[in-house]
Amino acid sequence: MDAKGDGFDLQATDVSADGSVHRPRNADGSPASVEYRRMPASICFTDDFPTTKGQVGACALGESEGALVVACEVDQVALDPIFKQTWVNNPDGTISGLSRWELQNPASPGDCLAAVDLAALAEAEFQRLTIAPSPVTIQPPDGWTLVNVDTITYTSPTPQTFSTSLLGIPVTIEATPATFTWDYDDGTTPVTTSDPGRAYPHHTVAHVYEDEAVATITLATTWHGRFQITGTATWTPITGTATTTTTAPPLTIHEARTRLVTEPLD
Repeated sequence: MDAKGDGFDLQATDVSADGSVHRPRNADGSPASVEYRRMPASICFTDDFPTTKGQVGACALGESEGALVVACEVDQVALDPIFKQTWVNNPDGTISGLSRWELQNPASPGDCLAAVDLAALAEAEFQRLTIAPSPVTIQPPDGWTLVNVDTITYTSPTPQTFSTSLLGIPVTIEATPATFTWDYDDGTTPVTTSDPGRAYPHHTVAHVYEDEAVATITLATTWHGRFQITGTATWTPITGTATTTTTAPPLTIHEARTRLVTEPLD
């Protein structure tokens, strides 16, 4: 334990009585007596004939060892086979009868995973992503505008991509802006559009203020998502949406007034 100012860093390691760093526990907190784990498997050969499938490095003396490859369809990813290990928990906290890791279902080891199997996890991950809010551009660009003229607003429709993993499988998630809701902070109803807008003179999204004031324009962007297992070609839509909000700097709204003067202006 290291003290740091008013706090401290605490590092702890769960070491069981048998010296192992970790032993799984049951839901009620009691020590478990079985553990399942995915790990690479191998095939043992005598001459050129396969004999057994099991843990890497477990072939008998005189046998040769080869990697067990799980064959999957296109756009699927192979998972390592499942192994099982058991033991007996003794009253004094030690264990005994620790078995070797046993390959489950040797006839068809490993599993093939498709994008549909990851859809629910991708949806949850999409909600956790930190999507950068859409940028807001206002014209005129100097922090002020006039009543009764177009105040132009627009943003960028650029998608954002994220690299992450689901069940240890690398995936790419893409977030694409779908709708844009502009609140012009003058009591009018916010405007929702699928159009991100454009700059002057080709602008497509604008607002006309009717009174002098200071307004803070906000933009709420709704994002749609899709994901792809790394190394595959298929994109799968993600159910649900995500929302970001952007707040622009305060905008001062002036009223331009005409005046009669007696002398000509230079």
